[in-house]
Amino acid sequence: MLSGIFYPESPAGLTAKLSSWGLEKNCLASGGQVIMAPHGAWELSGSIAASAFAGVQKNSEEKRIRRVLLLGAYHHSEEEGIFLSESDYFETPLGNLRVDQAMNRRLASCSTLIRINDIPHLSEHSLEVLLPMVKYSFPKAKIVPILMASKRLELIISLAKALRIVLEKQMEESLVVISSSVSCSHDMDLAHSMADEFRSLLGDMDASAFLAHLARGRVSACGGALVGAMLESGLMEGRCFSALDQMVNSRAESGETVYYGAFSNSPKPAYNGE
Repeated sequence: MLSGIFYPESPAGLTAKLSSWGLEKNCLASGGQVIMAPHGAWELSGSIAASAFAGVQKNSEEKRIRRVLLLGAYHHSEEEGIFLSESDYFETPLGNLRVDQAMNRRLASCSTLIRINDIPHLSEHSLEVLLPMVKYSFPKAKIVPILMASKRLELIISLAKALRIVLEKQMEESLVVISSSVSCSHDMDLAHSMADEFRSLLGDMDASAFLAHLARGRVSACGGALVGAMLESGLMEGRCFSALDQMVNSRAESGETVYYGAFSNSPKPAYNGE
């Protein structure tokens, strides 16, 4: 548990912080949406992550989101793979979030590269820092935590196909949250350049171009491979990513400059022929 380190430990402190960032408790929202939110400590990027969730709430309709798929990078091992959770629920200071084990089983059946294994989830922060926002906004929704280690193309394609299979008929009652920074580099100018490039690639929604940039090292986002999988899945056809606010940056303890941003999908503008 990272409460008290990455985010407030007390329910009252969490509630006050989330409310101050414009989130609505137990809101109604329409499914079929994809957002990208950063996974840094809340003091660095919490307000940005909250803006991604608030963007979903502003699109509220009559339909309640039934499940939230959380896609994050696994930082702590050289082992490659896609890891689902075998736990029945994940804890937050605001209460437990139940895991959608039925969808887990369907995902795991899609590829031998997708495994149900809790060990990677025990020490990984990329999803945990976003869980209180999920619980506050959608307390009745189940979650599907997905971690991916490595940016290898085979893994990206396997995840893309699995997401397509399990979500094609259930996307409209689901929210997909991609946990990712925008860019990171020890060279500050390069981090800024790649952040701008990343935002442009999201706007283009060209999966092949995005994956080519990822392979060449021009996408340094921690979570970029998961963005590539979502684009490759085809589930966002007819939609585009748009930035919800200006990107911000901070200097990490490692000396890297990290850019954070929030993105949400929306229908592509109709072409009027002019």
